Amino acid sequence: MPDGQPLQIREVMLPDVEATFRIYAAHWRTVAQGWEYPLHAHPLFEINLLMEGRQTMEVSGRTYVQEPGDLLLLKPEDLHESRSSGAGNMTYYCIHFDTDERALRELLCRDGQRYFSGDSPLACAIRPSLDKLIDLTSEDAAGKLETKMRTLSAMFELFAALTGSLSERENSRLTHTRAARIAERIAAELERAVEDAANGVNSSEERTADTVAAVTAGLGYSMSACTRIFQRVYGISPRGYLSRLKLKKAKLLLMQPELSVDSVSRLLGYGDIAHFSRQFKRWTGEAPGKFRGKYHI
Repeated sequence: MPDGQPLQIREVMLPDVEATFRIYAAHWRTVAQGWEYPLHAHPLFEINLLMEGRQTMEVSGRTYVQEPGDLLLLKPEDLHESRSSGAGNMTYYCIHFDTDERALRELLCRDGQRYFSGDSPLACAIRPSLDKLIDLTSEDAAGKLETKMRTLSAMFELFAALTGSLSERENSRLTHTRAARIAERIAAELERAVEDAANGVNSSEERTADTVAAVTAGLGYSMSACTRIFQRVYGISPRGYLSRLKLKKAKLLLMQPELSVDSVSRLLGYGDIAHFSRQFKRWTGEAPGKFRGKYHI
């Protein structure tokens, strides 16, 4: 190579990815005519795809009638109830999920539409990944590691298809509202608070309520107003979002073999290991030592 000529011509890198997803109670079910599911709500997103028959679902006071191929995309805390309203049996596929990927949460919560016909762009975009998940939902596959990995793969395809379809729907509308900007600022400050604590920038113990109050103090709105704005944009409260950030960071730190549980508790801003252990057990149902024991002997 001639002197002075660079050896590296070009480099393109994927962005770093650090996100948590939860898939809960994914199932298909066949029911008889007249079957009903009572009014309820839950803190998760839900996709409900009708495969055969007819389903009538009430969502937050509105009535939707699904034919085969139609789907409903429900938001956290949507009050809903359903019934089989056709002449014969009804089969549907339902999947509940959650994510701390806030750009995806914003897209999902921002779009007010619940019902999508089978020939709609969104239904067509996500149906291939839903079909993969339906195929994986069988008694023979349950519990197998391969099934778990294939399920994760299909879910990421689903998230990608949802993101692309919802983004296209938003392109024709002004979406970056003042409320969205306020919520983004709150989320960014909460994320920075957790990272600063983990990096030793601020190691003092601070209650979740105090952290949220400090973050919202300079925005010109009361904390209750900021909470409502944040909930509307992301489908979760600032306190709930902060708890999820702390839990994700706690898990990542506990997976580092050079850090003791006591070190992790101090990096997350807890005054003592007992307080951290109690909080981690409330989040996960197990002690931090038991969690890290899954990864390190």
